[in-house]
Formats: sequence, structure tokens, C-alpha cells
Amino acid sequence: MMNRFFRKAAGILAAAVMAVSAAVIPAYAADSRQKLPENDAMAFVDGMGAGWNLGNAFDAWAARTPADELNLETTWCGAKTTKELIKTVKSAGFNTIRIPVSWHNHVDKDYNISSKWMDRVKEVVDWCMDEGLYVIINIHHDNDKNEYGYYRPGKSEETRSVKYIKKIWEQVAETFRDYGEKLVFQGMNEPRLTGDPNYEWWYNKDNVPQTVKDALEIINELNQTFVDAVRASGGNNADRYLLIVGYAAKPDQLGILSQYFRMPKDSAKGRLIADAHYYGIGVKTSPAVIDGLYKAYSSKGIPVVISEYGLNENGYKYSDNTETAVQRMGDFFSYARNRGISVIVWDNNYGGKGISTSHKFIDRKTAKVITPEIVSAITKAGAPALASSGSTKTAASATGSGYTGTNSSGAAFRVTAASTVAKKATLSWNKVSGAAKYAVYQYKDGKYKLLSDKLTKTSVTIGGLTSGTQYKFLVRAYVNGKWTVATSKEIVRVTSK
Repeated sequence: MMNRFFRKAAGILAAAVMAVSAAVIPAYAADSRQKLPENDAMAFVDGMGAGWNLGNAFDAWAARTPADELNLETTWCGAKTTKELIKTVKSAGFNTIRIPVSWHNHVDKDYNISSKWMDRVKEVVDWCMDEGLYVIINIHHDNDKNEYGYYRPGKSEETRSVKYIKKIWEQVAETFRDYGEKLVFQGMNEPRLTGDPNYEWWYNKDNVPQTVKDALEIINELNQTFVDAVRASGGNNADRYLLIVGYAAKPDQLGILSQYFRMPKDSAKGRLIADAHYYGIGVKTSPAVIDGLYKAYSSKGIPVVISEYGLNENGYKYSDNTETAVQRMGDFFSYARNRGISVIVWDNNYGGKGISTSHKFIDRKTAKVITPEIVSAITKAGAPALASSGSTKTAASATGSGYTGTNSSGAAFRVTAASTVAKKATLSWNKVSGAAKYAVYQYKDGKYKLLSDKLTKTSVTIGGLTSGTQYKFLVRAYVNGKWTVATSKEIVRVTSK
């Protein structure tokens, strides 16, 4: 009975695909998933899904540090970050949270970071990790001249900027060196010539002045300094995923598509992610933004994250334009997801009915979603190819032909695959404590698609394969009413004989 089912898997798969796809990618725009290379980095960013920014909290800064430096967290957003807020972010459907951090109000003259500030950042990161979220931390508003410490890609500030970036990342990397791969570092936020009346936010790409050429080269140097500092710290930082930005985090030929931009050299293979920001009316008026990133990066197997996204800042009122926001933002997240790009919405905790120039989706004080229709639209449109239902705990993983991890039941889970008979492959796994059944997925057309979710045995043979072709499969266990979570490394590969 079981073997007969899998010999007919191709026919049954079509119905299963319809069910799985409908749950993962809602049809906002008339768009389809583009062809994407398969590698661990692309799968990792796919798993990041839709994200949310904890904006205007830890990135807040002041001309003078207050007597209690921890009070800076509330000066811009008006509320202290709580564990309840982080739980809301997770339950709302977001897979990723970005925590922008400004450090310069919290360093001494040698750029040593205050232990009080570092401990507070670490506390919130820990809450996020406990919820199974991907987490991004960075150097944010440290690019304005001040008495504490800063970086700026100007020629006269090059030496101090390199020193600042190196020193900050040495300390941050040391603090978080043993955290799992779901913690991601972003070297800089929007590196640019701050305060320059002509070039801070724009320059003529067809006639680049020498001042800007120097800045572009220094940004490359600062990115390299960031990567080298993190890798040198060892531990899990040796191959941690890192976000790399260009001039002012531009998503076009002024930023990471500039002829002057280059990715840093890296001792870890395939662990760099191209990063940019985008604020606009929506994808219908500017598909070239996503198409450009897809062509330059994700179509070539280099993942992309848009770490800040929102509708145009000039007077847009999310709460007063819900229907339009649902459509435009849903389109954008879906269009990006179909090109292998994950998007993180900007939230500065400022907004509400009748308030413009705002980006507020979750209220910080109440920890409640205030725009549920918009949040639902973007989290569904930006969901991973394989939606992880059930537990929020993430499986650990190892490399090789199988993986060993800790699933939501707390049990070791190992899957192996072999092909000893022509056009067939056998998957085997250990019995998971408390598992009522198992599910098998096959990777095809950019998604993991369900073959069966009613398996009770710990092995299965899949037929109808093509000789000499490599296939990828996933196995999940149903434990205590929930499916174990599938992560980027829970992949078993096998080449059919």
C-alpha cells in the first residue's frame, strides 16, 4: 500500500501542491515564483520570511547621554521593550525581528561599550531567540559626528571610522559568539556622507564626484573590517550570516548595484547577504527595484534582505488606508518572496488614525497589533516556501547527508537517504518520542511540497524519480498536536540511481 502510494506520487502531488501553496503565498499580485538557485544561504533567507523592525528603541540617541543611559530606549518610541511585545511579534506571524542599535552614547573614549547597555540588548535578543525568531542586530545611528564615537565614509574620517567599526564589532561578536545561526549581524545601517548638503542621500551615478568615489571605497573597507572582526572572534561567528549594505542602504545603482560596490572577501563560504532599504508606493510603480536585486544577486544564489520597508513616508496614513496598504504591501512582499528576497517592515511606534508620516503596526505599550489586516497580509505574502506551523522552537542542525537536531518534542531527530534501486530513493529516520505520524516533503519549483502527512513507519520509498538527478526531501514529526519545525538545514539530498 505504501509503495504503491509513492509510485503514484506524481499524480497525488498536484493536489497536495495546491493545498500547500495556497497556505503559503496569497495571490495579491499576478506574479509567479522565479527560478532560484538552491543553496544553504538562499534557504536560510527564505526561512527568515516576513520581518518586523523594533525601530526607535535601541537606536535612539541623544546629543548628551542621560544620567541613566538605559533611559535612551524610551526617548523616541515612548515605551520600554517587553517580553510580551516579542511574543506578539511572533504570534502575529513574523519570522524575523531586526533590532537596530546605536552604540555611541554608550562607549568611553576608547570605544569600550557599557556593560549595562550590552546586557540590556542581550536581554531582548534572548527573548527573541526564545521565541524561535531570526534576529538581526547592527550598528545603526552612529554615523553623525558626536563627542563619543562615530563612523563616516569621508576621507578625513577614514582612520577613526575603521577603528570604530572594528572595536564595536569585536565586542558585539564576543558577546554573541556562541549564539545559534538565527542571530544575524548587520555591519552598518545607512553608511553615507552625513551632513553633506549635496551627496548625503543622492549622487549622479553617471558623473560620480571624487568625494563620493572615496566614500564608496571607504564603505567597502568598512564592510571588510566588519566581516574580518566577526570572523576573527571564532565560535559560531566563524560562519555566521552577515548583512552587507551599500551607500545609504540604497537598493539601486547608488547602493549595492553600484559599479563601485563590492562584497567583502570572506573566510566562510556563502554566508554573506546583500542588504538594502526601500520606501515607496508599492511594487506596481517600481518593480525594477526588486527585479534589479533579483538579477544581480538572488538569481545568482546570493540572498537578499530588504531590512527596512514601508510605504512612502510623505504623508501616508496606514490606519486610514487599510485596504490600499493591504494590497500594495501584500504585492511587494509577494513579489520579493517570489524572487528569493525577505522583507522587514519598519515600525517606529508612531502612528494611528489621522496621523501621517508614521510607521506603526504594533503598539509598544499594549503589545497589541493595531493594523491586523496589514500585518496578516504581509506575513502571509512573505512567508517561507515551507511554512513552519506549530512549535516556535527551532531545530538545531548539522551538515552531511542527514541532520541531527532537537525538534519541538526535545528528541533527537535524524534523517538519512539512499538510492540503491533505479529511479527510487529510501528515506529513513529514527522514531521520535511522542510522534503520532510523520510527513514527507519534496523540494520542487522553489517550494517544499507535501507528498504525505499520514506516515506511521520510520522509512519510506519514493518512486518515479529520474536516474542521475539529485532530489531534496524533508521529514517532519507530528508531536503533541503540532508539526516539528523545518529549518534551512533540515534537508536530506539523494541522487537517484
